[in-house]
Amino acid sequence: MAIIQEEREMNVHNPAQTFFRPPVNTRFRQQFRKQKALSWSGNRLLWLSVGKILLVLCPMVLVVNLWLASSFRNLEVSVQAVENARHELMDKQIKLRAQRAQLFSPEQVRLIAAEKFALHVPEKEQVKLF
Repeated sequence: MAIIQEEREMNVHNPAQTFFRPPVNTRFRQQFRKQKALSWSGNRLLWLSVGKILLVLCPMVLVVNLWLASSFRNLEVSVQAVENARHELMDKQIKLRAQRAQLFSPEQVRLIAAEKFALHVPEKEQVKLF
């Protein structure tokens, strides 16, 4: 605790003097003001040309932005339509696979063979082993 208090006392009684920068030469300031190097008012002709350019560019940027937005919206609609068609086709594929699996089941094969070709499973007396 005593060490912290000693450090505080050393900081309070700092013998270093503050340093002030010498002022800038007034002649330099006067010359700088006469040059108008950072004049925001600028040349009137320059501001008119900048205004004309902005008057032409702003509507063009707005038109391009609207065109891109509408293109993006059309693209979204197209993608949504493709996704819907894809889901419908996937559902149809699932149903067709289920129907195919049902048609290839052994019971269904026997039923179709019996109806179309009059084929029946032979009975035990009909089968003769050699």
